Amino acid sequence: MPTLVPVLSLSESNGTTIVRPTSVPESLEFLKTVVNGLDSTEASYRVQTTLLQTAKEHLNRLSDMDLTVAGTAQFISLYIGAHLLMSQILEKGLWKNPSTLATQQANNLKTNIQQLLENCLKMQFLFVGLSPVESCSVKQFRLRALALNLIYIVKGSNASALAPCHHFLSAVEEMQKELTTNGLEPDSFTLSVFKELAALEEPKPGAVARILIPILSESKLGKIPAPNIAIQMSSAAILEPSGQTDTTLKFTAGLIMAVPFEAELYNLSDPSRLRLKIKYPDQRTQVILPRPAHLKPLHYDNPNNQESEMAGHNLRLLTTVLISHQVWSEACNVEISIALSVPEADIGKRKSSNDGNSCLLNLCKPIKISVAPKPIKKTL
Repeated sequence: MPTLVPVLSLSESNGTTIVRPTSVPESLEFLKTVVNGLDSTEASYRVQTTLLQTAKEHLNRLSDMDLTVAGTAQFISLYIGAHLLMSQILEKGLWKNPSTLATQQANNLKTNIQQLLENCLKMQFLFVGLSPVESCSVKQFRLRALALNLIYIVKGSNASALAPCHHFLSAVEEMQKELTTNGLEPDSFTLSVFKELAALEEPKPGAVARILIPILSESKLGKIPAPNIAIQMSSAAILEPSGQTDTTLKFTAGLIMAVPFEAELYNLSDPSRLRLKIKYPDQRTQVILPRPAHLKPLHYDNPNNQESEMAGHNLRLLTTVLISHQVWSEACNVEISIALSVPEADIGKRKSSNDGNSCLLNLCKPIKISVAPKPIKKTL
């Protein structure tokens, strides 16, 4: 009964006043100050690296403090992280001739390139509300990462470079069309790639890699994108199962157990990419495509019941997760998470890769449920 609750008179000097949260203009002004402080083109590599790392830390803290600008802060932070990784790879110069590297150095270079490709995927698929300028900036940065990956495969790997070369050439063609459609100018790297590939008679992997090496060495990285408050990051929150119970779910080994699953999904650009990922204790991973009928729109956070393409889709997922396994000696945890499926070609990995998560981007942390498959009871 709210009418029976007395009004509390709180003193302004007893420390019980509520601190006003940071407003959007103040946060946006701080974002602009951080990004503008990175435009020191004359700074040395060490100074520029320190500035970028400091800015990345500030943006990560800001994304936790102000949810209104969290999307653009996370986007710029991720872009800065990719910028740092690319600068580190190019500065060392080991990528030009990876065949002469020791095993540990070659593995580190390969890991860095794969991490760079994954960061590009996150910027491209995990954010909505990007303007054409920002979208083209991300895709041009991705071209550099694909070029690095192609050079590594041609120069320092025994794997076939036909597929990565085809992916790179396709990305160049798509980039050219998108820049023309939006009336934007390419950066120095992309412009040089356009000119050199146009003069190349046969775009074979070896020939393409040879022309990319001097272009990558001479082209400077572009500027960090300006803050855009319309950017939002895709995310998910699993409501059920909560993962906070100690109850162990038991079922007969070899049969199927249905686990009720409920989650809220925010700012999805393409709901058809949504996947449920189940990871068993033996490291086996199962990927499930939810039924479209199990996705319902979240109307309460959009009073007009309208969702624009720029804002993304807010959905509620109500389904059941089917779990099945053979007998375990004791109860173990099964991890359930939500991810986005992205084109495998973008990650730069071969289809024969044993990493089943190579084309999945996680939207949330996995929840753990305790499961104990029991042996079948034998009766006469």
